[in-house]
Amino acid sequence: MRRGTWLALSFCLLWLAAAAWPVGAKGEKEMEETKRLAVVTADRVNVRQGPGVPYRPVASVHRGDVYRLVDVKDGWLKIEWEKNRTGWLAARYVALAKETAVVQEDRLRLRQEPSRDGRIIGHLARGETVWVIKEDGEWTEVIADGAIGWVSSAYLTAARESSISHQTGIVNASSLNVRAEPSLKAARVGRLVRGEEVEIVEKKPGWYKIASSTGLGGWVSSAYVQVKGGQANEKEAEAPQSADRSLLSAIAPSDSRLYVDSWTRGPVQALAGKTIVLDAGHGGKDGGAKSADGVKEKELTLETARLLKNKLQSYGARVVLTRSSDEYVPLSARVAMARLYQADAFISLHYDSADDQQASGITVYYYDRFADYGLAQSFEDPLSRLAALPFRGVAFGDYYVLRENDRPSVLLELGYVSNRTDAATVATDDYQEAVTTAIADAVRHYFE
Repeated sequence: MRRGTWLALSFCLLWLAAAAWPVGAKGEKEMEETKRLAVVTADRVNVRQGPGVPYRPVASVHRGDVYRLVDVKDGWLKIEWEKNRTGWLAARYVALAKETAVVQEDRLRLRQEPSRDGRIIGHLARGETVWVIKEDGEWTEVIADGAIGWVSSAYLTAARESSISHQTGIVNASSLNVRAEPSLKAARVGRLVRGEEVEIVEKKPGWYKIASSTGLGGWVSSAYVQVKGGQANEKEAEAPQSADRSLLSAIAPSDSRLYVDSWTRGPVQALAGKTIVLDAGHGGKDGGAKSADGVKEKELTLETARLLKNKLQSYGARVVLTRSSDEYVPLSARVAMARLYQADAFISLHYDSADDQQASGITVYYYDRFADYGLAQSFEDPLSRLAALPFRGVAFGDYYVLRENDRPSVLLELGYVSNRTDAATVATDDYQEAVTTAIADAVRHYFE
């Protein structure tokens, strides 16, 4: 063969080898990364043309959205955000997941750390689907309905091993929105009420696609649908307990929510060891809202805080008031108290006002989806059971005492003083007794 032919052939072989080399040389870890899915963990994140802030945004994605991961570079992730269209996200707003798992226990505790001593940030329902991030011993880090936390691996089953065909669910919320897509921002297409049965036809993390007997179909939050056949379970759904704890649980009543340890002489109170900061909104020169009949928000909030303090203390909580009289306390000082006392929960009490004098009801606001949302959700059931005023739901609120707070915190609007009927209701002893009981129950359930 002529020398020129050999050279040409050698060049072609080298070129082919070079073309194949990047794939073969790509590290095993990096290849593994690009097989993962990217789950958005912030409310709104820009998708950019390149891996950096200077690149122009081309789209926005939202919390809970899941995309195929294409590449990783210098703190940025390349995703396929539409078919055949890619872009870059800042890695700090994304969690990587490889697979989904199905929760096998009701009220499975979602914890901040992989430990039985880790702070509880929420509960998962039997049948709920979660994204798996990683494992650490007997614990698994998951993404569930926008929250990230750790659960006992013993109570998860790989989604591929679980069938959801012909599953029936029962609505366990007084009013449950049905949406066009599995997102809180999606259009509402209908509503279900407590006790309605639905067929679960598809699952996504935090969401069920359902079909009702009335023909209504769409997506609902899985947290408010009990899979039929699953039994409510108040025990701690986590790794098997020690022999000592098992012995104690055999002695104690099976439905007890309190623990008895060998060194105590009686049951531990539900909120023992917890510090709750109660923030009576407004005060002093800041009167807050005022009704047409002279009901003042600053007086209502202080009355509610005092009554609530007594109830939380009866459960064993250490309760701190940001104000105990008609005095002005700056917002920064209120937040500082939560930090100073290392509050396990910060609850800001308010009464609402609106130009629309027909506006009525109770709303729970949170700011941080991870730190606050679990606490906010705990209020939904107790407050929705109140007959006096309608429950308007849990919503995002950009309030100073929430935004600047590094402790789990919520802001409660407990009725509209701009509505004559609401104003007359919230000023009664019966309402104050009922609403503070509901709040205390919510806090107790949050820490159980």
